[in-house]
Amino acid sequence: MEALSEEITRSVGNYVIGQVCVALLNALFAFIVMSILGIPFSVLLAFVVALLAFIPLVGGLIAAVVVILVALTAGWQTAVIYAICYFAYLQFEAYFISPRIMQKAVAVPGAVAVISVIAGGSLLGVLGALIAIPTAAAIMLLIKEVFIVRQDRH
Repeated sequence: MEALSEEITRSVGNYVIGQVCVALLNALFAFIVMSILGIPFSVLLAFVVALLAFIPLVGGLIAAVVVILVALTAGWQTAVIYAICYFAYLQFEAYFISPRIMQKAVAVPGAVAVISVIAGGSLLGVLGALIAIPTAAAIMLLIKEVFIVRQDRH
């Protein structure tokens, strides 16, 4: 039982580290684009982007809206260019960066991750979405280490 709890703790820790990496990459990209375009408060906005990137599925979208609203103060062209660049990055992150980092960090298949985030978000809101993937990883580990082992004995 102790080994199982250690494995769950390690899995959750790996998830958090993976999510930090994804959030930092997101914020770095946003900061670079904001700096190039001359969007005001780019350091502060990059920090907000990093914080919002921890919210699965909708965090990037919320961050985009916040930055686009600030970018409108520099001109609508600037806001449109930022929106195009950032939404393209979000697609790249969703299909290439996140799956690779999370697959190495937590052994949760993509479909299970999406379903768990939707269920967690529906049940507990943002907090549920935040804890959904570590909870799914823990449940999968419990099933693999307890239920399947018991089935093999019988």
